Amino acid sequence: MWRSLLLVICLCFVLVPCANAGKNRTYVIKKGDTPGAVAKRFHVPLDELLRYNNLSKNSSFRIGEKLQIPNKGEVTGSKYVVKSGDSVAKVADFHGVSQYDLRAANGMGKNARLRVGKKIVIPMVLRGGASRSHVIRKGDTLASIAKKYGIKVKHLTAANKIKKKQRLKLGRTLIIPDEEDVQSTYRPKKSSKLVKSGVKIPGGVRHTVQPGQSLWMIARAYNVKGVKIAQRNGISTDTPLSIGKKLIIPGAKEVVPVRVKGFTIQPVRFVRVWNNETITVRLMTRSGKINKNSRRRLSKLSGPRRSRRNKLLHPRIIHMIQRVAERWPGKTIEIVSGYRPGQKGTESQHSAARAVDFRVLGITNKELYDFCTGLPKSGCGYYPNSVFIHMDARKKSATWTDLSSPGERARYVKKGAKKPAKKPAPTE
Repeated sequence: MWRSLLLVICLCFVLVPCANAGKNRTYVIKKGDTPGAVAKRFHVPLDELLRYNNLSKNSSFRIGEKLQIPNKGEVTGSKYVVKSGDSVAKVADFHGVSQYDLRAANGMGKNARLRVGKKIVIPMVLRGGASRSHVIRKGDTLASIAKKYGIKVKHLTAANKIKKKQRLKLGRTLIIPDEEDVQSTYRPKKSSKLVKSGVKIPGGVRHTVQPGQSLWMIARAYNVKGVKIAQRNGISTDTPLSIGKKLIIPGAKEVVPVRVKGFTIQPVRFVRVWNNETITVRLMTRSGKINKNSRRRLSKLSGPRRSRRNKLLHPRIIHMIQRVAERWPGKTIEIVSGYRPGQKGTESQHSAARAVDFRVLGITNKELYDFCTGLPKSGCGYYPNSVFIHMDARKKSATWTDLSSPGERARYVKKGAKKPAKKPAPTE
């Protein structure tokens, strides 16, 4: 009898977990709850809990709202263990990231393959410059997901390269295209047009004029004054350019993309480095004016972490960032800091909201710095031992190199010198 009773008890312990396996738990937020406390209570990593409920670290956490608690392995956080059958393309697609970013995050070469059992890092940057994503949960359908985010199913399927009748896998991250991106991203005929049409030659670049290009457009793209291009080619600054005409761009170090007929301002993806917060915005309107809402959002993203005081970034800095975005179209711009309130006597370009510390994903800081130095009336700082460059808008251009590492005092070096300069460079 005792043996029978013991067997029943053992079966209960075994069968109860099995009965609950695969069933998602629901938790109602109570007073005093925090995301970290709830994650700890259910033994779930915080990032998985947030991603599964499509929340960010800055999302509201209100009493009475319901949270879905993911089962173990249902959502992958920033780490992923390679399984049999996995490939770079398959893993990248499942997590909503690009293959390039996945390889870069793990130091993998172009032809490197994944090894079963290896733990890899999943980059936080979403594929294609998207600013929103959705982790598939039990009961989700393409229609319900599209309705939740106010988009069309065809845009959702196009962004994720899936068919309408395709079965959705739990835990997969779907890209949610921004409403402002839909027209340009999924209607190629109206997409931005930036074309490389030159060849490198000694002393510069030989550029072939394309439809819709003017001397101003070409000079702007190459960071060379239009007067210099006109003088080098024996023309005046107001001479109309014929399609196919060859122009020598003096001093150009490489061929760069230039606007052509049909160009439209494209959205730019920004990521705030310290918390991975992202936005995708069009900085300029079709008429070439600054988009007020985009300026406000970018100013907030790049401003102080916890401060109600925030200044709008200066219009000239917005134009300079747009120049960077067009130089490397489609690249994510990572912001380290923008406006920083300064104490009296320590004011800088940052405290005037005229500066940004930033980098461009996939582009070396040296290359970025070289481009910045060609912008008119700019301040550019290069930090070989750090992770960003400094760019600001000022009355007279200035450049400097600082050999200090993060947390160290500045060690400025004059141009061409090997030792630190005695006098500090212009204030940032």
